[in-house]
Amino acid sequence: DRYGKDEQIALYISENILHINRLVYEQREPQSQPVNTSLYSNLVEYIEQHLDEELSLERLADEFYVSKYHIAHVFKENVGLSIHQYITKKRLSLCQEAIRAKMNITEVYHTYGFGDYSSFYRAFKKEFGISPKEFRDIQLKVISKES
Repeated sequence: DRYGKDEQIALYISENILHINRLVYEQREPQSQPVNTSLYSNLVEYIEQHLDEELSLERLADEFYVSKYHIAHVFKENVGLSIHQYITKKRLSLCQEAIRAKMNITEVYHTYGFGDYSSFYRAFKKEFGISPKEFRDIQLKVISKES
């Protein structure tokens, strides 16, 4: 005789019906999720192998024979980032490793797909909170202390 008991029962029944409907739908439409997962996996693999090249939604759409809007949706759904954000983060991570390995900063941003220093600088500073030069200087200090 608690307040709202009848409404709560109705909600539980609706929730169970929804759950059963989802199970039936997923059994009848088994391709929908695996196709998106497969596309996502293939996109990630392709991006990893071509980080040093120009990567755009148009190029990915041409490569995978699907619309750029579908690619953007599938990627955002699986990663939580846009493709552009993901590519930038991956490239910056490689740049950071290259700078640690004492690669010249100019060579770094050219090697990993940044068109010019100013866009590389802004992206690096936004991602890591310091400039590429400051990062290199910190790494050099760490290395000299270890020696």
